Amino acid sequence: MISFAPLRKLLSERKISTYFLRNKCGDYNMDSKTIQRLMSDQSVSTYTLNALCNILECDLSDIISFSPDDNKPKKNPEA
Repeated sequence: MISFAPLRKLLSERKISTYFLRNKCGDYNMDSKTIQRLMSDQSVSTYTLNALCNILECDLSDIISFSPDDNKPKKNPEA
């Protein structure tokens, strides 16, 4: 599962609002639907991820985390 919890933590630590992401990022301004998807751990484009890394001057690992899904099929060890 992909999570943007690190992004939310980073925004909080740096006291960056979603208003800033929507209106103060020049060429990288994001629309409110994109920001809502980020806050809800929904899918976003690689363009959005690139924009966030540029805006926040960080690496991808600073804004996203991955953990395997619990419901993935088990591999058959005899196969």
